[in-house]
Amino acid sequence: MRKAMVLGVLTLAGSLASPAFADEFTGFRLGVLISQDKLDGFYNHSLVNPTSPSTTKSDSDRLGYTLFGGWALNKYLAAEVGYHEGTPFTKNVFPEFVAALDTSSSTKGSEFYKLEQDIKSVDASVVGSLWLSNNFSFFGRAGFMAWRGRVSYAFGDTQPPTTTPATPAYKFMSHRRDDGFAPLFGIGLQTQLEHALVRFEYQYADIGDVAFGTDTFGETFSSTDNKYSSLAFSIAWTL
Repeated sequence: MRKAMVLGVLTLAGSLASPAFADEFTGFRLGVLISQDKLDGFYNHSLVNPTSPSTTKSDSDRLGYTLFGGWALNKYLAAEVGYHEGTPFTKNVFPEFVAALDTSSSTKGSEFYKLEQDIKSVDASVVGSLWLSNNFSFFGRAGFMAWRGRVSYAFGDTQPPTTTPATPAYKFMSHRRDDGFAPLFGIGLQTQLEHALVRFEYQYADIGDVAFGTDTFGETFSSTDNKYSSLAFSIAWTL
């Protein structure tokens, strides 16, 4: 009995190490990913005091995309790197401050304060898969992302507040750039097609503070406590 168990273990080890165990996904892969990205955080601008609070939620969404590649040891374990960007995260903020920019009844509604945040990143991660059948599995991702962010604001009035005497429309703007690193995690489902993996995935990274800056008035503005998440659809092709 003991001898049979030893022979069984040796046979299993040999099969795992043999080329026959390597599947069609072993080796290099290339893929594309389309995602709905969300940036949850806070935006701060000391200029808006005392008209309204100087801190506001800056949650916003965008359409993102990733080009990625990697190498799979086998069907269960792979390493991947990718480049991710997308449209800017935009939001209109500080409504009380905006309303106070122009109190004229004839031109009211032409005021604005627009926040725009742009995040680009390069990530590297290890992907592990738990196959429930030959064609369907759960998978998880753990790694790091190196990001570069740009925070911009613009506020003003698109129409002259008064016509007699004439007052010109105005616009104030500034921006700052920042970069950093953050742990990246993901979890999803995938199915196996002909030489391709089709995936649905949720990714998350706590990137923290994106930018602090000083505008032309000497006032400070910043984007803080940001959480970056994505719901994504991707296809990875083996080479």
